[in-house]
Amino acid sequence: MSYDETMFGTAPPFSFEETEGYEKKDLSASLTLRWSRKRRRWECDNAYFWHESQNKWCCRSEDGRYYHGFRSLRALLKSYVGGRLCESSRCDGARNVRAKYWFRQHPKTVTCRVTIRCTGLFPALFSKGGITV
Repeated sequence: MSYDETMFGTAPPFSFEETEGYEKKDLSASLTLRWSRKRRRWECDNAYFWHESQNKWCCRSEDGRYYHGFRSLRALLKSYVGGRLCESSRCDGARNVRAKYWFRQHPKTVTCRVTIRCTGLFPALFSKGGITV
């Protein structure tokens, strides 16, 4: 497959004249994990994260989603929190998406904060631009 046959090569360029109906949004979410000595894993209210013997990080959430094969906890948290934020704000069709990540770690807690700036069609529910994952 040549580069011209890919979706990105044939996609029309985004022009700012056709932004009618589109809004710019700043969305943010954070997730704090706590260490469980008993289970030897990181946990939050609706998911848990652990390190496998093959040196890979995994996550299982209450809704049955399973993330696996990440090289670091930070990479897994970026994917998990960013994915949940995009899913809950319905910004899967957004244009010009940029994300920033912040981490804070203490001996028994880890906090990951994700901020996403994007342009797209958003439901009225998310006009304020913030959720809790």
